[in-house]
Amino acid sequence: MDNVSNLTKLLKVELIQVNMSAFGIGNCSSCESVQSKLLAALQAVEKLFEEIGCEVVFKTRTIKTVDEARELNIIASPTIRVGNLDFYPKHLSDKSEDRLWTWQGENFNSPNQKTLIEVILKGYFQQDRKVEDKVISPYVAKYLSKTNTSSSSCESSCGC
Repeated sequence: MDNVSNLTKLLKVELIQVNMSAFGIGNCSSCESVQSKLLAALQAVEKLFEEIGCEVVFKTRTIKTVDEARELNIIASPTIRVGNLDFYPKHLSDKSEDRLWTWQGENFNSPNQKTLIEVILKGYFQQDRKVEDKVISPYVAKYLSKTNTSSSSCESSCGC
């Protein structure tokens, strides 16, 4: 039997969001909505990935500092990172939760399941991460401290 067929590819899917609790804001409703839709999209493609021998690992991460946002190259919240692909909205204002998501020439207030399935599949096939200097959205920056002062990431969606 060929050992190559027993190898499993690993696809990391992350939902990266900004910590807002220091400002008296609980969980971000937009982030929660996107997470719910992303989990449904992952469930929809689960059998496909099993068939091709790919294990999908999902986690959430909460960032608290500007340094951490720069290190992860995050400019918007939430950011969906699938393998080497980042999918994130444009924040329309630093004073509101309004976001504009763009995919395949279409704009959405929030991504739908079909779009997220396409993002997952494209992330699976994208070989290289496009590295470019990105400017952190003013909306995101206002929730981030300037430096790391404590444990900077949360590996669950605890809203810490």
